[in-house]
Amino acid sequence: MNDHEVFMTTTFSVAARCEKTNSFGAIVTTSSPAVGARVIQCQSNTGIVLSQNMTDPRLARIGLNTLHDRFDASSALRAMKAATPYPEYRQLAVVDRNGNSDAFTGENAFGPHAGQHCAKNVAAVGNYLSNPDIPKAMAEQYIHKDQLSLPDRLLDAIEVGFKLGGEVKDEKSIALVVYTDTTFPYIDLRVDYSDDPLTSMKELWEVWRNHADTYRQKALNPNL
Repeated sequence: MNDHEVFMTTTFSVAARCEKTNSFGAIVTTSSPAVGARVIQCQSNTGIVLSQNMTDPRLARIGLNTLHDRFDASSALRAMKAATPYPEYRQLAVVDRNGNSDAFTGENAFGPHAGQHCAKNVAAVGNYLSNPDIPKAMAEQYIHKDQLSLPDRLLDAIEVGFKLGGEVKDEKSIALVVYTDTTFPYIDLRVDYSDDPLTSMKELWEVWRNHADTYRQKALNPNL
Protein backbone atom coordinates (compact mmCIF):
# COMPACT_ATOMS: atom_id res chain seq x y z
CA MET A 1 0.00 0.00 0.00
CA ASN A 2 1.48 3.35 -1.02
CA ASP A 3 1.39 6.62 0.96
CA HIS A 4 -1.55 7.96 -1.06
CA GLU A 5 -3.62 4.86 -0.28
CA VAL A 6 -2.80 5.15 3.42
CA PHE A 7 -3.92 8.78 3.49
CA MET A 8 -7.03 8.33 1.36
CA THR A 9 -10.21 8.30 3.41
CA THR A 10 -13.75 7.66 2.28
CA THR A 11 -16.91 9.44 3.34
CA PHE A 12 -20.66 9.42 2.76
CA SER A 13 -23.22 11.71 4.29
CA VAL A 14 -26.73 13.17 4.26
CA ALA A 15 -27.64 16.82 4.94
CA ALA A 16 -31.29 17.72 5.33
CA ARG A 17 -34.03 20.07 6.44
CA CYS A 18 -37.19 18.92 8.19
CA GLU A 19 -40.06 20.57 6.35
CA LYS A 20 -42.36 20.21 9.39
CA THR A 21 -40.12 21.86 12.00
CA ASN A 22 -37.63 23.82 9.86
CA SER A 23 -34.84 22.04 11.74
CA PHE A 24 -31.57 21.17 10.00
CA GLY A 25 -29.39 18.14 10.44
CA ALA A 26 -26.71 15.94 8.96
CA ILE A 27 -25.13 12.57 9.45
CA VAL A 28 -21.70 11.64 8.13
CA THR A 29 -19.49 8.56 8.34
CA THR A 30 -15.96 7.89 7.16
CA SER A 31 -13.05 5.48 7.32
CA SER A 32 -10.90 7.90 9.31
CA PRO A 33 -11.24 8.95 12.98
CA ALA A 34 -13.28 11.87 14.30
CA VAL A 35 -15.29 12.83 11.22
CA GLY A 36 -17.56 15.00 13.36
CA ALA A 37 -14.75 17.45 13.97
CA ARG A 38 -14.42 18.66 10.40
CA VAL A 39 -17.28 18.06 7.93
CA ILE A 40 -20.54 19.65 9.18
CA GLN A 41 -21.42 23.33 9.64
CA CYS A 42 -24.97 24.27 10.62
CA GLN A 43 -26.97 27.22 11.93
CA SER A 44 -30.60 27.47 12.99
CA ASN A 45 -32.96 29.22 10.55
CA THR A 46 -30.11 29.35 8.06
CA GLY A 47 -29.06 25.99 6.66
CA ILE A 48 -26.50 23.23 6.71
CA VAL A 49 -23.26 22.71 4.77
CA LEU A 50 -20.92 19.75 4.29
CA SER A 51 -17.30 19.83 3.15
CA GLN A 52 -15.62 16.46 2.58
CA ASN A 53 -13.09 14.56 0.42
CA MET A 54 -9.75 16.20 1.17
CA THR A 55 -11.82 18.17 3.66
CA ASP A 56 -11.26 21.89 4.07
CA PRO A 57 -13.50 22.97 7.00
CA ARG A 58 -13.07 26.61 6.02
CA LEU A 59 -15.18 26.03 2.94
CA ALA A 60 -18.18 24.90 4.97
CA ARG A 61 -17.92 28.07 7.05
CA ILE A 62 -17.85 30.15 3.87
CA GLY A 63 -20.96 28.34 2.66
CA LEU A 64 -22.75 28.88 5.95
CA ASN A 65 -21.89 32.57 6.01
CA THR A 66 -23.31 32.89 2.51
CA LEU A 67 -26.55 31.25 3.66
CA HIS A 68 -26.61 33.55 6.69
CA ASP A 69 -26.68 36.51 4.27
CA ARG A 70 -29.87 34.98 2.79
CA PHE A 71 -28.38 33.66 -0.41
CA ASP A 72 -29.62 30.28 -1.58
CA ALA A 73 -27.96 26.86 -1.66
CA SER A 74 -26.54 27.22 -5.16
CA SER A 75 -25.04 30.61 -4.29
CA ALA A 76 -23.38 29.10 -1.22
CA LEU A 77 -21.99 26.28 -3.34
CA ARG A 78 -20.56 28.75 -5.85
CA ALA A 79 -18.95 30.75 -3.04
CA MET A 80 -17.22 27.65 -1.67
CA LYS A 81 -15.99 26.54 -5.08
CA ALA A 82 -14.70 30.03 -5.83
CA ALA A 83 -12.84 30.19 -2.51
CA THR A 84 -10.75 27.06 -2.94
CA PRO A 85 -7.78 26.79 -5.32
CA TYR A 86 -8.40 23.02 -5.39
CA PRO A 87 -12.07 22.50 -6.28
CA GLU A 88 -11.25 19.30 -8.13
CA TYR A 89 -10.45 17.62 -4.78
CA ARG A 90 -13.54 18.82 -2.88
CA GLN A 91 -16.98 17.40 -2.29
CA LEU A 92 -19.56 19.87 -1.02
CA ALA A 93 -23.26 19.89 -0.17
CA VAL A 94 -25.75 22.55 0.96
CA VAL A 95 -29.37 22.72 2.09
CA ASP A 96 -30.77 26.22 2.66
CA ARG A 97 -33.57 27.62 4.84
CA ASN A 98 -36.15 27.08 2.07
CA GLY A 99 -35.15 23.47 1.47
CA ASN A 100 -33.24 24.16 -1.73
CA SER A 101 -30.26 21.85 -2.06
CA ASP A 102 -27.13 21.66 -4.17
CA ALA A 103 -23.93 19.61 -4.21
CA PHE A 104 -20.61 19.33 -6.03
CA THR A 105 -18.14 16.50 -6.56
CA GLY A 106 -14.73 17.46 -7.91
CA GLU A 107 -13.18 15.41 -10.71
CA ASN A 108 -10.40 14.19 -8.41
CA ALA A 109 -12.77 12.96 -5.70
CA PHE A 110 -11.81 9.51 -4.47
CA GLY A 111 -13.13 6.59 -6.51
CA PRO A 112 -14.11 3.99 -7.62
CA HIS A 113 -17.43 5.81 -7.20
CA ALA A 114 -18.11 9.37 -6.06
CA GLY A 115 -21.19 11.48 -6.53
CA GLN A 116 -24.24 13.21 -5.14
CA HIS A 117 -28.01 13.30 -5.25
CA CYS A 118 -30.09 16.38 -4.43
CA ALA A 119 -33.82 16.78 -3.89
CA LYS A 120 -36.08 19.14 -1.99
CA ASN A 121 -34.82 19.37 1.62
CA VAL A 122 -31.98 16.86 1.20
CA ALA A 123 -28.52 16.43 -0.29
CA ALA A 124 -26.59 13.15 -0.13
CA VAL A 125 -22.95 12.83 -1.14
CA GLY A 126 -20.24 10.20 -1.02
CA ASN A 127 -16.78 9.31 -2.26
CA TYR A 128 -14.71 6.11 -2.57
CA LEU A 129 -18.02 4.26 -2.52
CA SER A 130 -18.45 0.60 -3.28
CA ASN A 131 -21.79 1.28 -5.02
CA PRO A 132 -22.63 4.32 -7.19
CA ASP A 133 -26.31 4.17 -6.15
CA ILE A 134 -25.64 5.04 -2.52
CA PRO A 135 -26.23 8.85 -2.62
CA LYS A 136 -29.55 8.55 -4.45
CA ALA A 137 -30.73 5.69 -2.25
CA MET A 138 -29.94 7.61 0.94
CA ALA A 139 -31.73 10.74 -0.27
CA GLU A 140 -34.78 8.77 -1.34
CA GLN A 141 -34.90 6.97 1.99
CA TYR A 142 -34.81 10.29 3.81
CA ILE A 143 -37.72 11.59 1.72
CA HIS A 144 -39.71 8.38 2.14
CA LYS A 145 -39.43 8.31 5.95
CA ASP A 146 -41.11 11.67 6.58
CA GLN A 147 -43.13 10.24 9.47
CA LEU A 148 -39.96 9.95 11.57
CA SER A 149 -38.14 12.62 13.54
CA LEU A 150 -35.22 14.34 11.80
CA PRO A 151 -32.47 12.40 13.65
CA ASP A 152 -34.25 9.10 13.03
CA ARG A 153 -34.68 9.94 9.35
CA LEU A 154 -30.98 10.72 9.05
CA LEU A 155 -29.96 7.49 10.78
CA ASP A 156 -32.36 5.53 8.61
CA ALA A 157 -30.99 7.17 5.46
CA ILE A 158 -27.34 6.50 6.18
CA GLU A 159 -28.12 2.92 7.17
CA VAL A 160 -29.22 2.40 3.57
CA GLY A 161 -25.74 3.48 2.52
CA PHE A 162 -24.19 0.90 4.82
CA LYS A 163 -26.51 -1.83 3.54
CA LEU A 164 -25.62 -1.05 -0.08
CA GLY A 165 -21.96 -1.64 0.70
CA GLY A 166 -20.84 1.69 2.10
CA GLU A 167 -17.26 2.61 1.45
CA VAL A 168 -14.48 0.55 -0.07
CA LYS A 169 -12.70 0.92 3.27
CA ASP A 170 -14.42 0.08 6.55
CA GLU A 171 -16.18 2.99 8.24
CA LYS A 172 -14.61 3.98 11.56
CA SER A 173 -16.33 7.18 12.75
CA ILE A 174 -19.74 8.80 12.49
CA ALA A 175 -21.41 12.05 13.57
CA LEU A 176 -25.02 13.21 13.91
CA VAL A 177 -25.88 16.91 14.22
CA VAL A 178 -29.32 18.57 14.49
CA TYR A 179 -30.17 22.24 15.02
CA THR A 180 -33.72 23.28 15.92
CA ASP A 181 -34.59 26.87 16.90
CA THR A 182 -31.62 27.68 19.14
CA THR A 183 -28.12 28.87 18.38
CA PHE A 184 -26.68 25.72 19.97
CA PRO A 185 -27.17 22.20 18.63
CA TYR A 186 -30.07 20.08 19.81
CA ILE A 187 -28.01 17.02 18.93
CA ASP A 188 -24.24 16.85 18.46
CA LEU A 189 -23.23 13.22 18.81
CA ARG A 190 -19.95 11.71 17.70
CA VAL A 191 -18.44 8.27 17.60
CA ASP A 192 -14.80 9.11 16.96
CA TYR A 193 -13.51 5.57 16.41
CA SER A 194 -15.35 2.27 16.32
CA ASP A 195 -15.29 -1.00 14.40
CA ASP A 196 -19.09 -0.64 14.11
CA PRO A 197 -19.79 3.11 14.10
CA LEU A 198 -23.42 2.87 12.97
CA THR A 199 -24.39 0.56 15.83
CA SER A 200 -22.44 2.73 18.26
CA MET A 201 -24.28 5.84 17.03
CA LYS A 202 -27.67 4.14 17.29
CA GLU A 203 -26.90 3.19 20.89
CA LEU A 204 -25.68 6.70 21.69
CA TRP A 205 -28.79 8.26 20.15
CA GLU A 206 -31.07 5.99 22.18
CA VAL A 207 -29.39 7.32 25.32
CA TRP A 208 -29.38 10.97 24.23
CA ARG A 209 -32.97 11.07 22.94
CA ASN A 210 -34.17 10.82 26.54
CA HIS A 211 -32.06 13.82 27.58
CA ALA A 212 -32.08 16.19 24.60
CA ASP A 213 -35.21 18.14 25.56
CA THR A 214 -34.11 18.41 29.20
CA TYR A 215 -30.73 19.90 28.37
CA ARG A 216 -32.29 22.28 25.87
CA GLN A 217 -34.71 23.52 28.54
CA LYS A 218 -31.94 23.85 31.15
CA ALA A 219 -30.08 26.13 28.75
CA LEU A 220 -33.11 28.30 27.96
CA ASN A 221 -34.66 28.50 31.45
CA PRO A 222 -33.29 26.40 34.33
CA ASN A 223 -36.14 27.54 36.60
CA LEU A 224 -38.70 25.46 34.68
